[in-house]
Amino acid sequence: MRCDLSKTEMEIMQVLWDNGGQMSPRDLLYLFNERGKDWKRQTLHTMLLRMEEKGVIERDRRSVRAACSELEYRHLQSREVVRESFDGSLNRFVAAFAGDSKISPEDVRELEQLIERLKAEGGAE
Repeated sequence: MRCDLSKTEMEIMQVLWDNGGQMSPRDLLYLFNERGKDWKRQTLHTMLLRMEEKGVIERDRRSVRAACSELEYRHLQSREVVRESFDGSLNRFVAAFAGDSKISPEDVRELEQLIERLKAEGGAE
Protein backbone atom coordinates (compact mmCIF):
# COMPACT_ATOMS: atom_id res chain seq x y z
CA MET A 1 0.00 0.00 0.00
CA ARG A 2 1.32 3.42 -0.94
CA CYS A 3 0.65 6.54 1.12
CA ASP A 4 1.39 9.14 -1.55
CA LEU A 5 -2.20 10.22 -2.09
CA SER A 6 -3.16 13.51 -3.69
CA LYS A 7 -5.43 15.94 -1.88
CA THR A 8 -8.41 14.73 -3.93
CA GLU A 9 -7.58 11.07 -3.31
CA MET A 10 -7.45 11.82 0.41
CA GLU A 11 -10.87 13.48 0.13
CA ILE A 12 -12.23 10.29 -1.42
CA MET A 13 -10.67 8.18 1.33
CA GLN A 14 -12.12 10.45 4.01
CA VAL A 15 -15.59 10.14 2.48
CA LEU A 16 -15.24 6.36 2.41
CA TRP A 17 -14.05 6.24 6.04
CA ASP A 18 -16.86 8.59 7.10
CA ASN A 19 -19.38 6.27 5.41
CA GLY A 20 -18.36 2.95 6.92
CA GLY A 21 -15.54 2.26 4.48
CA GLN A 22 -17.72 1.48 1.48
CA MET A 23 -19.91 3.30 -1.04
CA SER A 24 -21.20 2.81 -4.53
CA PRO A 25 -19.38 4.69 -7.31
CA ARG A 26 -22.70 6.37 -8.14
CA ASP A 27 -23.07 7.67 -4.57
CA LEU A 28 -19.46 8.90 -4.56
CA LEU A 29 -19.99 10.74 -7.83
CA TYR A 30 -23.22 12.29 -6.55
CA LEU A 31 -21.63 13.37 -3.27
CA PHE A 32 -18.62 15.01 -4.90
CA ASN A 33 -20.80 16.75 -7.48
CA GLU A 34 -22.92 18.06 -4.59
CA ARG A 35 -19.67 19.44 -3.14
CA GLY A 36 -19.04 21.34 -6.37
CA LYS A 37 -16.52 19.04 -8.07
CA ASP A 38 -18.51 18.73 -11.33
CA TRP A 39 -16.96 15.34 -12.11
CA LYS A 40 -18.01 13.03 -14.91
CA ARG A 41 -18.09 9.25 -14.42
CA GLN A 42 -14.78 8.92 -16.29
CA THR A 43 -13.10 11.42 -13.96
CA LEU A 44 -14.10 9.43 -10.90
CA HIS A 45 -13.16 6.17 -12.64
CA THR A 46 -9.65 7.52 -13.34
CA MET A 47 -9.22 8.64 -9.72
CA LEU A 48 -10.41 5.28 -8.41
CA LEU A 49 -8.14 3.38 -10.81
CA ARG A 50 -5.10 5.29 -9.49
CA MET A 51 -6.17 4.65 -5.91
CA GLU A 52 -6.69 0.96 -6.64
CA GLU A 53 -3.18 0.78 -8.12
CA LYS A 54 -1.83 2.35 -4.89
CA GLY A 55 -3.64 -0.35 -2.92
CA VAL A 56 -5.78 1.96 -0.79
CA ILE A 57 -9.14 0.88 -2.25
CA GLU A 58 -10.76 -2.23 -3.65
CA ARG A 59 -13.63 -1.99 -6.07
CA ASP A 60 -16.02 -3.69 -8.36
CA ARG A 61 -18.90 -2.33 -10.42
CA ARG A 62 -21.18 -1.89 -7.41
CA SER A 63 -18.87 -0.72 -4.64
CA VAL A 64 -15.70 1.07 -3.66
CA ARG A 65 -14.15 -0.10 -0.40
CA ALA A 66 -11.34 1.37 1.65
CA ALA A 67 -8.58 -1.25 1.89
CA CYS A 68 -7.67 -0.04 5.38
CA SER A 69 -9.10 1.99 8.22
CA GLU A 70 -8.16 5.61 8.71
CA LEU A 71 -6.08 4.65 11.76
CA GLU A 72 -4.21 1.98 9.77
CA TYR A 73 -3.54 4.46 6.96
CA ARG A 74 -2.25 7.13 9.37
CA HIS A 75 -0.01 4.53 11.00
CA LEU A 76 1.49 3.53 7.64
CA GLN A 77 1.85 7.16 6.62
CA SER A 78 3.70 8.01 9.85
CA ARG A 79 6.06 5.05 9.47
CA GLU A 80 6.77 6.09 5.89
CA VAL A 81 7.69 9.63 6.98
CA VAL A 82 10.06 8.29 9.65
CA ARG A 83 11.60 5.81 7.20
CA GLU A 84 12.05 8.24 4.32
CA SER A 85 12.90 11.46 6.17
CA PHE A 86 14.77 10.17 9.21
CA ASP A 87 16.39 6.95 7.96
CA GLY A 88 13.88 4.97 10.01
CA SER A 89 15.09 6.52 13.27
CA LEU A 90 12.27 7.35 15.65
CA ASN A 91 14.81 9.13 17.84
CA ARG A 92 15.77 11.50 14.98
CA PHE A 93 12.10 12.09 14.25
CA VAL A 94 11.31 13.05 17.86
CA ALA A 95 14.39 15.28 18.02
CA ALA A 96 13.37 17.04 14.78
CA PHE A 97 9.77 17.31 15.94
CA ALA A 98 10.82 18.92 19.23
CA GLY A 99 13.34 21.18 17.49
CA ASP A 100 14.42 24.09 19.64
CA SER A 101 11.22 24.08 21.65
CA LYS A 102 10.97 22.56 25.08
CA ILE A 103 8.97 19.40 25.54
CA SER A 104 6.40 19.82 28.26
CA PRO A 105 6.61 17.59 31.34
CA GLU A 106 3.26 16.11 30.31
CA ASP A 107 4.59 15.20 26.84
CA VAL A 108 7.66 13.62 28.45
CA ARG A 109 5.42 11.62 30.77
CA GLU A 110 3.24 10.46 27.86
CA LEU A 111 6.31 9.43 25.84
CA GLU A 112 7.68 7.51 28.82
CA GLN A 113 4.34 5.75 29.24
CA LEU A 114 4.31 4.87 25.54
CA ILE A 115 7.84 3.45 25.76
CA GLU A 116 6.93 1.40 28.82
CA ARG A 117 3.79 0.09 27.12
CA LEU A 118 5.78 -0.88 24.02
CA LYS A 119 8.36 -2.65 26.18
CA ALA A 120 5.61 -4.58 27.96
CA GLU A 121 4.07 -5.58 24.62
CA GLY A 122 7.43 -6.65 23.24
CA GLY A 123 7.45 -3.82 20.67
CA ALA A 124 10.58 -2.17 22.09
CA GLU A 125 13.64 -3.52 23.80
